[in-house]
Amino acid sequence: MYAVVPAHYTTDVSLVLATPVNGGTVPSDKTKQGLTNPFLSFNDALKTGASIVILSMNTQDVWTQLGAPKDGPTEITIDDGRSNPNVLDINGPYIYIRVDSESPRQATAVLMAARERVATELFKWQKALGAPANTFITSTDIVPPSTPEADHSVNWQGAIGGALLSLLLGLGIAYGVVTRRAPKQPEPQAPLAAPLAVPTAVPAAVPAAVPAAVPVVAPVAAPEPVEAPEPVSVELDEDSSSTMEFPAYRGEPLSPVPWPGKATQDKGEG
Repeated sequence: MYAVVPAHYTTDVSLVLATPVNGGTVPSDKTKQGLTNPFLSFNDALKTGASIVILSMNTQDVWTQLGAPKDGPTEITIDDGRSNPNVLDINGPYIYIRVDSESPRQATAVLMAARERVATELFKWQKALGAPANTFITSTDIVPPSTPEADHSVNWQGAIGGALLSLLLGLGIAYGVVTRRAPKQPEPQAPLAAPLAVPTAVPAAVPAAVPAAVPVVAPVAAPEPVEAPEPVSVELDEDSSSTMEFPAYRGEPLSPVPWPGKATQDKGEG
């Protein structure tokens, strides 16, 4: 992009308007005519004259006549010096011309044509207003026309834009390649459908009223009723524990319970 985008060349010139040496008035008595220093005659009148010339030249028709048509490769700037960073004070009668073109020769040609057009506009306006010829305001070069210099800012802008565009395209292509190469996730399997019962051939012995797919179930005999056993009556004796009366305890001493160890000893002695 840096090589493809054409470089632009710029050139400029700065002019100032000045009154003639004899001033802007023609005295009727030529013997009393004096001389005036043009540097002491700068005032708002000269600034107004410069503004008139700038306004008359900032039209598309004039730019086309100078060699800078609309939407063309050449651009022209005409103002009072506000676009020139070297001008510290724009309150003076300055006219600043700047030309930007793809060809250094074209830039120089348009600048010289604009410089001559300033002098033509000054002469035309003063003549139209009926000013005496020896009082005409003149334009003088403060800074002569400069040699066209290459401006590579447009090339750098194109190079940076092309680099960003290439980066975005590269990332997009890499993302597409990685996405295609990535293994695909297995799709969930659909649940298996229940197998359908296939009807079998109906044998000839089976009646047509009974469907072949339904098995014939043999009738089950009903269970026989079971008779409940008759209740058995139990007669209790008189000596039964349920009706026995235990003798009352009269406090008789109980016989001692032999100790297991002692019983064994006695048995051994015996």
